[in-house]
Amino acid sequence: MSGPQFSVEGVLDALAVQPRRREGAGRAIMFVAARKLEGTTTAARAVANAAGPGAVYAIDLDLRRNALAKALSEDGALGPRIDGGLNGQSFYTVRDMPEPPPAFFYHRVGRSRVYAGVFDMRLLPKGARVGISARPDYWEAASAGGASVVVDAPALEHSSIALRVAPHMDGVVLVVGSGRGAAPAAMEAKELLLEAGANLMGLVYAGADAPVVAIDRLLRQAG
Repeated sequence: MSGPQFSVEGVLDALAVQPRRREGAGRAIMFVAARKLEGTTTAARAVANAAGPGAVYAIDLDLRRNALAKALSEDGALGPRIDGGLNGQSFYTVRDMPEPPPAFFYHRVGRSRVYAGVFDMRLLPKGARVGISARPDYWEAASAGGASVVVDAPALEHSSIALRVAPHMDGVVLVVGSGRGAAPAAMEAKELLLEAGANLMGLVYAGADAPVVAIDRLLRQAG
């Protein structure tokens, strides 16, 4: 069975009119779902390929899986490593290591302007504990450089990482599946994101012909 299909029509247009959360020309958007396997990586991949015209940084916050980079590698071979730090900033932390060795890198996807982020846990000491920073520094550096940032976040049922990063995104899109219980789970996720300070700009329904950027659709479905 094939995975969910997404059209990006409307998503980037909606992002373009959102209030900027940082100085700089860059934009940052995050995709997250309430539950696993709802299609966030598919949606993030589609938007990363459509964003631009400048550099696009595609970041998977599930550092152990690197699922977004794996998906993007199907669109073009991943090039050599490029340091993933921006102006000396990182979006992750390594506990008990003030200056950990670099472990996050970008790889250019084919000849495109998309750069897939890959985290290599093997470069850190055995047993190192890695976390996602709640600070805005990395996202501010990306915006100052004019890059578009597309973030694929773990499902909220699995991790609260998205809630730490959401306040620094220009827009957050909630990916909603078509399975039983998807709407109530998404409603709960919506409340968590709003409480965290996210600019929840809309929803993407898995399998829909085009993304629906309207909260009231979800309200009607859940009601």
